[in-house]
Amino acid sequence: MVCLEPFTPDEFYSWYRHLGRLRLFWAKPLLELLPLYSVSGGCVMKARWASHRPRIEEAYIVVLRRVKGADFLLSLRGTKILITPGEIEKELYQLRGAIHVFSTLRPCASGIHAERLPAGHPEPGPDHIVIASGSDAKYVIYLNRWNFNIDYLWAPSAEYIRSAIEGALCEARRLGGRYVTAAFGGEPPDTGPYRPDYSYNVYKLAF
Repeated sequence: MVCLEPFTPDEFYSWYRHLGRLRLFWAKPLLELLPLYSVSGGCVMKARWASHRPRIEEAYIVVLRRVKGADFLLSLRGTKILITPGEIEKELYQLRGAIHVFSTLRPCASGIHAERLPAGHPEPGPDHIVIASGSDAKYVIYLNRWNFNIDYLWAPSAEYIRSAIEGALCEARRLGGRYVTAAFGGEPPDTGPYRPDYSYNVYKLAF
């Protein structure tokens, strides 16, 4: 049971598990993800994360297509992460993030597999495919080969972000992926007119 479009249940589990390496406030190294129950226009899951501390963290992961009718959240005790396309009032959450999902059915322009990175970029991990615009370095992205999330994106200005995403789309499609995601633990960068196919706000609730 997963109700976050466009993921199937298996896709969501795999995507979320590999996303945990980024250690966002809402996605950390995953020990267990338990489907709990469906609600009107959504579903509730329980995540158990590995922590730097010698203990296990837990959180409810709640996906809602509409925020109205979310009164049942008051009955959930503990950390609550809300994923929704809607927005909620600032006093109701502690932290805010985002998820953008881009279909690989879109037209795309291939990037170049970078053999050598310009100075100043973090070291990519073994699970990353490094894609760049070429020697002009108008963008650099690290695409996770397992869940097709853009784990790192650098562009000197917003006008190059579209080209960066298109480079990731071409590579993901070549590898059989249906979509590319960009997940953030804070406010996402402006993609200008290049809008995602699905866009979600992620909140750590304050109650």
